[in-house]
Amino acid sequence: MSESGTHPPDGSQSGGQELNCEESLARVYEYLDGELDTGEHDAVRLHLEKCRRCYPHFDFERLFLDYVHELGSEQEARPGLKDRVLEMLEAETR
Repeated sequence: MSESGTHPPDGSQSGGQELNCEESLARVYEYLDGELDTGEHDAVRLHLEKCRRCYPHFDFERLFLDYVHELGSEQEARPGLKDRVLEMLEAETR
């Protein structure tokens, strides 16, 4: 595993360049949720496999999401929470 934030190009991703640490960590939640296209998914996976600085962050986020999902399956949100969240998101986009 590399300790640097950027790895040399290997031609495996579109554009021929691997993601750096900042780019990879910015996509961790999308990676964990399966929301990336194949090329982006592979680019993040490749970076995480090689970078010992980023992998602990990824592992923490993965464990955190697993815990949140476990909690979510046991508890229900209070009435009206969804409406309040949607209102807040709508206000943010204005």
